[in-house]
Amino acid sequence: MPLNIQIATLVFSFVFGIFFAFILTVNHKIIYNSNKIIKIIGTILIVALSNIIYFIGLKHIDNAAFHPYMLITLIIGFYLENKITNFIKTKYVK
Repeated sequence: MPLNIQIATLVFSFVFGIFFAFILTVNHKIIYNSNKIIKIIGTILIVALSNIIYFIGLKHIDNAAFHPYMLITLIIGFYLENKITNFIKTKYVK
């Protein structure tokens, strides 16, 4: 795989990790709902749609080839968004 495609997939995975963490934060009330049916259906829909969006993006970038380093950058993006969100909540939201 050429280097420019690898860099594009790393950047896409990182940005998607941030996007996925943001989507989970926004849909917190659906995911942690007290009604089990809403919780199950909401969680399945959020995860399934996120997976579809991720693999459509990979399809356009590198013909849907998946490598372990993409998962690592996705997790780093997710972790970074959570840290930034927690920092903003503790520092600026009272």
